[in-house]
Amino acid sequence: MKKEIFTLMIMLLFGANLFAQDLVFKMTEDSGVEIINDARFDVINKCVGNTKEGTTLRLGEVDFADGQKYAGCSVEIAHENKAMEGYLDFYLGNPDNGGVLINDVQVNGTGAFQYYRTFRYNFYAEGGDVARPTGKGDVYVRYRECEGNLKKVVFYTEELSDSDMGEMKDPVYQYQSLLAKNAEIVEKADSDPHLNDEGAIGWTGEGVVAKFADVDFKDGNTYQQIAVVSTHGGGTNPSGFLMLYIDDVNNEDNLVAKIWTARDFFWTMYGTLAKNITKKISGKHDLYVKWTAATNLKEVQLIEGTPWQMEDDEPEEIELIDEKLTESAYTMTFDAMGGVENPAEIIAVGTDGARFEGSNIGYTSRGVVVKLSGVDFKDGIFKRILVKHSSDQAKINNSSFDFYLDLPFSNEEFADLSILEGQSVLASVVAQGTNNWSDPKRTGTDMSTTVTGIHDLYMVFQIESGCNVFEVSLDVPAGASSLGKNILGDIVNVSADKGMIRINATQALEMSIYNMYGQMVEKAFVTNGISTFSQSQGIYMLKFVTEKGESITTKVIVK
Repeated sequence: MKKEIFTLMIMLLFGANLFAQDLVFKMTEDSGVEIINDARFDVINKCVGNTKEGTTLRLGEVDFADGQKYAGCSVEIAHENKAMEGYLDFYLGNPDNGGVLINDVQVNGTGAFQYYRTFRYNFYAEGGDVARPTGKGDVYVRYRECEGNLKKVVFYTEELSDSDMGEMKDPVYQYQSLLAKNAEIVEKADSDPHLNDEGAIGWTGEGVVAKFADVDFKDGNTYQQIAVVSTHGGGTNPSGFLMLYIDDVNNEDNLVAKIWTARDFFWTMYGTLAKNITKKISGKHDLYVKWTAATNLKEVQLIEGTPWQMEDDEPEEIELIDEKLTESAYTMTFDAMGGVENPAEIIAVGTDGARFEGSNIGYTSRGVVVKLSGVDFKDGIFKRILVKHSSDQAKINNSSFDFYLDLPFSNEEFADLSILEGQSVLASVVAQGTNNWSDPKRTGTDMSTTVTGIHDLYMVFQIESGCNVFEVSLDVPAGASSLGKNILGDIVNVSADKGMIRINATQALEMSIYNMYGQMVEKAFVTNGISTFSQSQGIYMLKFVTEKGESITTKVIVK
């Protein structure tokens, strides 16, 4: 069936309006964009998140020349509340130090925090209430009466008509529609896929396969792009794709397209996600869709021509540290009433009102203090403290859980953490963003001294953003495999000197080094012998893959 429609396309692209002269600022930490206040870089989704009224960003220097170089600016933004209305104000110069307002881009909520739409407005005419920018200077963006995840800012060169300003329209195109209700589920894997009330295949998971029989690709030139109409929720999954094959789902040579669909659309917003078809396909073929993660699929589109300009919008793959406990570990957990194994009391609630929830301490912030009473360190066998925690971000910068023993202060005095100056820190466990509240990971560190007997253990949250804490554990010294899926054994030994990681391998290995935020900072092939890699101070996870495909992971601390 062929249709002509306006699609709700979540890959917000500029198509024919995006010229080489346009100036693009992507909201990533390595782009040079600076967060002035009240926001964070979302490593996974490659955006600026956790914004609010007054959030200010410095984009960098822009040369507007005589004022005719750029016609206006656009923003690519997402927010869950469709009723939200506000503005992103653009200033030439710091708005708190004489900066001049040069544009105000009106934005609206989009229905989900990863469901992006583009809003664009021309600059004002010369002589109006808002200055038309000229010359060269730093450009700032400030949120007014709104918030939302910001993915991109573009200064465009082509003047828009009045009807084209505002929320960007999606293109009109011809396509062949393959509705999910006409697909056959040929592999259920460990899921129970079936049609939901919206006409989409739901209740899916990794390994599910659906087939569209006898799809006519025509002469091989008509259809140049393929799209899926889908939704996902419960957080971003960087590994969640729909893989589209012809004829044989087990033959990678038959892969037509790989589309990242596990974006957090709250299971409510269906987006059309497109890719270029990777090879010329003519005639009739069975088209298979293979799931790598839960996604509701409503439709597949074979698109005539190339109405969508492709962008690299896939998330950054991360490898997070998740330390394992030994059988000797003592773990303290929480419920809505407090501590389970030991009495626990939140004696400083921070700015967000920390509280005990069903299985964790939630609504935390910098300055939260938790007292764990009567913790038995036994005869000194415990040498490490580990914290199982989660966050909605993959990067929370310089954050830690600091532990103290038997502090001599009243609860009221913890309102000012300067009282801790001069107190001995038993352990400072680095906090790690996990990108999903429901996906806790465990990090740990060695204690600064041997502790025996029963003590009150104080946990101080020195964090830049909220973390849910599920467990605090005491454990014996970690073995080489405390993080590993496999024991390192005789394959590779890892050690660290000042500013250096030292690898001693007994065979050829593919090595990846990840920082504390799960970002890959080094990738190399190491051969039999010693290799060294310079790294700054910090905690790193190393992943090795053998020629047989076996993986080995371990952690190292560079001082």
